[in-house]
Amino acid sequence: MKRAEIQPIPAAPLVSVLMTSYNYAQFVAEAIQSVYDQTYRPLELVIVDDGSTDASVDIIREAIRNAPIPTEFITQKNAGQASALNNAFKNAHGEVVCFIDSDDLWLPEKVERTLEFMRKHPEGGVYQHQLDKAQGDVEKQLLVSGDILQEWMRVGKINVHKNKELVGVFLPTTGLAMYKQVLDHVFPIPEQLITCPDAYLSRASCCHGPLYSNLATLGSWRDHGANAGKGRFSFREYWLPVVMPAINEYFERKELPIRFV
Repeated sequence: MKRAEIQPIPAAPLVSVLMTSYNYAQFVAEAIQSVYDQTYRPLELVIVDDGSTDASVDIIREAIRNAPIPTEFITQKNAGQASALNNAFKNAHGEVVCFIDSDDLWLPEKVERTLEFMRKHPEGGVYQHQLDKAQGDVEKQLLVSGDILQEWMRVGKINVHKNKELVGVFLPTTGLAMYKQVLDHVFPIPEQLITCPDAYLSRASCCHGPLYSNLATLGSWRDHGANAGKGRFSFREYWLPVVMPAINEYFERKELPIRFV
């Protein structure tokens, strides 16, 4: 497989922030404000509401009314998070893309410190940083860095339940950043991933460069009981029959001898 050729980015790249939202009226304004509070510029925000049935749309419109950075707000009929993220990506103009879920938060220096980290490791396929759970505890106890693709290829057929140290090494959406030139080889995300599209996004992007993990906690992942990946979207009911086959299809298209089982 030919990896994406990562060309040097400008000294002060435009950073696109992509946010998808569905029925998080109680959180979304705070998430937007945490983007607006960033110390870094130039910055743009693209928000896609995926057919919310609560007050989200009105709250978003009010939150962006005096936006301090270029902000695009798109509404669509409910089609799932992958569809919303694909829609957001079509409207991203930056050389670097960061993601934030509408129920999460960033610290003000998140983008600035992420770019500093990327400059130290310019060949990465995926960059991530530690998150807390908005209550002090960190989201991931052990963060790893390295050429994850080579580890996957060494094993080949990977039991995702028994080999979590190879597969479950990624932070949620809010902790991820990639070069747009890498994401151009990954998008669109398969739209059957109505939730947890970050699982596809991170693992596919790792096919184009190493994973680099910043140990600094630069945001909060809210654990509020209604997060993606729970209930009918659990590991056995959703990840195994839906998410993993989608990732395997990407491996197959790229002619990589890797399968998650």
